[in-house]
Amino acid sequence: MSMVLAVSALLLGVPPVKPTPNPEVTSTEQVKTHMGKQVTVVGILERVPIGKGKNEWQGTAIVTDDDTTIYLSYAEPPKGWETFVGVRVRVDGLLSPSLSDHEQSLLAPHLRTPTTPVKDDTKLSAFYGKRVRLSGIARDAKGGAVLLINGEPIYLQGVDSWPDSADKKIVSVGGKLVSKQYLPEAKTDAKGAISQGAVGSQTVLENPVWRVTSESKP
Repeated sequence: MSMVLAVSALLLGVPPVKPTPNPEVTSTEQVKTHMGKQVTVVGILERVPIGKGKNEWQGTAIVTDDDTTIYLSYAEPPKGWETFVGVRVRVDGLLSPSLSDHEQSLLAPHLRTPTTPVKDDTKLSAFYGKRVRLSGIARDAKGGAVLLINGEPIYLQGVDSWPDSADKKIVSVGGKLVSKQYLPEAKTDAKGAISQGAVGSQTVLENPVWRVTSESKP
């Protein structure tokens, strides 16, 4: 709608037409569906490895809930984006199979002309029963390795402890988020004594896949 038509519609009491929001991209299937379109990508902003061995370096990408990597650059984050590394964000841009029409690119999804990231404030409870990618601090607890998010532990199923390369660093972890009895349950004997264990359920990431997001310890 042109400016003249918009003003005319407003004067006549007709509300202006709202722009259609970009489709959200949070998975490989949505990447395939919306390739070549303006989209909103949702995921963790991460430094990601490119190349192998001695030729490996780090680029910048958004990694979605099913661990799909959508590249933003083959170098450091755009200026002003540093504080968003390791944060779940929403970024608008053109979803493309290449970073540029004129330079050699990886055969992978890319987001061209990205807008400034906006933090995604979706509550953790919205992801129960779904595959999700989360970012937090890697710590060890009595019940095994946990991902600390705002001080709350999320247990990594089957992982007893973090390796030294990840411990106390900011990491991103993908997996199915569930709430269940993961730790041994505390029991009360006939005399009222309570055994060691946990009461109630814990938040757990099943089949976790993780990567260090920040090389420096917080």
